Amino acid sequence: MKKASKVAFIAKPLAIAAVMAGACASAQAQTNVTIYGRIDAGINYQSNFTQRDSTGAVVSRGGKWGVDGNEWGTSMFGFKGNEDLGGGLKAIFTLESGFDASNGQVNGGSGLWTRRSFVGLSGSAGTLKVGKDLAIQSDPIWALDPTGQQALSTATLVKERNWPQTNNMVSYESPSFGGFTATVMHGFGEAAGSFTKGVTPTTGPTNINNGSRDGISLAYVQPTYELRAIYDVQRDTNGQYSTLFASSKELTLGGTVTIDKLKLFAGYENLRAPSAAAGSPDRANHYWLGANYQITPALTLIGAAYHVNVNGGVGSANLFVLGGNYSLSKRTLLYATIGTIRNSSTSDFSVEYGTNGGAVGQNMNALYFGVSHSF
Repeated sequence: MKKASKVAFIAKPLAIAAVMAGACASAQAQTNVTIYGRIDAGINYQSNFTQRDSTGAVVSRGGKWGVDGNEWGTSMFGFKGNEDLGGGLKAIFTLESGFDASNGQVNGGSGLWTRRSFVGLSGSAGTLKVGKDLAIQSDPIWALDPTGQQALSTATLVKERNWPQTNNMVSYESPSFGGFTATVMHGFGEAAGSFTKGVTPTTGPTNINNGSRDGISLAYVQPTYELRAIYDVQRDTNGQYSTLFASSKELTLGGTVTIDKLKLFAGYENLRAPSAAAGSPDRANHYWLGANYQITPALTLIGAAYHVNVNGGVGSANLFVLGGNYSLSKRTLLYATIGTIRNSSTSDFSVEYGTNGGAVGQNMNALYFGVSHSF
């Protein structure tokens, strides 16, 4: 959803996208194709930011201003479509790439479609997808997060563990039964001779934990409330649960309640890494509460509080967030968000996820404001 450790220039993806757009125009008679996207950019400030070089050594520390993309939401560009096969059955596809509007670079490595690239079938019996997609917990946790997974969000205190993508994926989503749906997903590790191990990547980010991934998501959604439960496991290349915030087991429970113009949020997330090295953290408990209040049809205020407690000497942290969204139209909004993280004497969480700007025992504040436009 935002800053990635490695990026590739977006010129090639846009060139290919332009060719595809032309092809889509000639295919309208047979297939419904939509070109869509979002551009998000704004000004960002973080206090007490610890800047490091490629080796992790501290270079400087202090207030940091900049223009950032993806603070409120992911900038993206994509194609999606379907073809009516008859009898209520449709062929579906999505191709979607995320990028950083502040520098025009693609998020997440050298791939063309960094977020989604799948094809599937959808009908009265449910939806089957094959390819690459956001991981099974990503969309449900977005629904449970008071900020909608902004840079200050449920992802902050688990270092993005709950907001990944899944390669080599097969998923099935059931139809809705009175508001109840179930989704299962498996991501293959593709190692010869093993169903759980993975293959060390030769391109893109070298820190990918690409053993097999499994998950199940249950949801009960009604007009004024929703309940969700998600369980997923991500294995490392050796098929183990070795790193708490990367290769681990994750359970998430949560819900929302809407009372007139007020929407309340609550959630709990448990992480376990039973194969972690001795002395390394292998358990974390993450809690949050929040609310959205629609003052006018255009203006929504946001408030949220998050807490995490991690064993293995990592400690605990609290994140507090206030913000507001103002819609100028159905496709364009202004946003402003402020937050503060209070680290314990042994924890080093950054105030914004993905920035790696935290230091042990250091508190941080953040402010960002900008524009998001969808098309």
